[in-house]
Amino acid sequence: MKSTRLVSPYWNPVTETAELQRLQKLQLRRFREAMQFAGQHSPAYQSLYASAGIQPEDINTIQDIRLVPIVDKHFFQESATGSFYGNGLAVPASDVVFYHQTSGTTSRPMRQPDTLEDWYWWAECWAAVLWAQNVRKTDKVMIAFNYNLFIGFWGAHYGCEKIGAEIISAGGLSSEQKLHHIFDAGISTLISTPTYILRLAKTAAGLGIDLSQSPVKHIICAGEPGAQIPSTKKAIEKAWNCDVYNHVGATEVGAWGFECAHKGGGLHVNESMFLVEIVDIHTHEVIEEPDRYGKLVITAFHRKGQPCIRFNTNDWACWQETPCSCGRTYRMLKGGVEGRIDHLLKVKGTFVTPAVVEEIVNSSESLAHEYKVLIHPGDKRPELIAECVPETASEEIAEIAARIRKHIRNRTCLDFEVSIQPYGSLPKSELKANRFTDLRQKGGLVHEPSCGTAGSGENH
Repeated sequence: MKSTRLVSPYWNPVTETAELQRLQKLQLRRFREAMQFAGQHSPAYQSLYASAGIQPEDINTIQDIRLVPIVDKHFFQESATGSFYGNGLAVPASDVVFYHQTSGTTSRPMRQPDTLEDWYWWAECWAAVLWAQNVRKTDKVMIAFNYNLFIGFWGAHYGCEKIGAEIISAGGLSSEQKLHHIFDAGISTLISTPTYILRLAKTAAGLGIDLSQSPVKHIICAGEPGAQIPSTKKAIEKAWNCDVYNHVGATEVGAWGFECAHKGGGLHVNESMFLVEIVDIHTHEVIEEPDRYGKLVITAFHRKGQPCIRFNTNDWACWQETPCSCGRTYRMLKGGVEGRIDHLLKVKGTFVTPAVVEEIVNSSESLAHEYKVLIHPGDKRPELIAECVPETASEEIAEIAARIRKHIRNRTCLDFEVSIQPYGSLPKSELKANRFTDLRQKGGLVHEPSCGTAGSGENH
């Protein structure tokens, strides 16, 4: 008898197509189990639940979950005493077999301990993502990223391994070497950040390599929000002549969201492995209706080394009303993650995300893809520094800047200072691009992007 997995478009057909009542029953059971484990084994969670006067036996419905305190990075940072991993650790230190950390661009780096069981779970989460994006055993996958302490592409590696796809980990190769391997090895799937995928395309153009003739059939992006921004995705698809898919996750949480091959307008939430809630940033009520934005609060059901229960990711999103045509019953985030709440600019009562600026930059034929956004203290206008395309005449610069400034103002009600620099003047981002700098923070805080997922570290 053939395995269902070989013919099904779903990695786990039972959970991915489960009716709402059955799925919520599963989520409730798994939430209670996660809460009970954390409350018994993690000193930080023990103290939290004792202070709140709540125990797992108090959680009898999905709605009861809202009684459980929400935690954030500061919860783990404040408990980071007494040992290398701190009081958030819920297993003996000898059970930790994998260590990663967040990039630390929005706060001190968070140390993330994982057990072997956690790592099997990571592989399962990523396998569901990859399978939904048409990666199969017959694929050759290049992961064009230097893994180091960044967790996301380690997860992608072991997800590919679980599926049985051939893996070429190319983090140590130059861009030119990667391009030659893509053609020589017949790479069908490429996984990296949007920034580096575009960087590879520029390198190929400089070498006279026609990427439309490459064997790459699909590109999976993580680590940055670019693949969910229409103009950035379009630029990648045009350069590579293939499908581009988005993924979102976080070091503290896991690989929790994905775009499927049907491209239903947003991101599926892996609801059998995670509980994702959208919470109003003012009233703190849980939002159920579509098209109403709030912050994402996520529980990872199977995280053992350092449990993740009702973790505020600080991401900004809303539910999508229309389901995807793929047949999954998992809920979807409309358009994906819109950005981080600490990146939001409030103008006349309206929140604006830097993703809008990226959409404007990448949809302009006069601008290259490298840019930076600076948020200045006081009354000084926010600033966009962008590069013009090669061979732009100097007399065109002022007109381009005025046009971009007007476009931003029309879209956001924000009056930006726009500076257009010659092509090649901004530092090129080989991996994750940090494009948003808040100079109101001490020392000028560089914020990492979301989606990617990995992180408040995979931001991803």
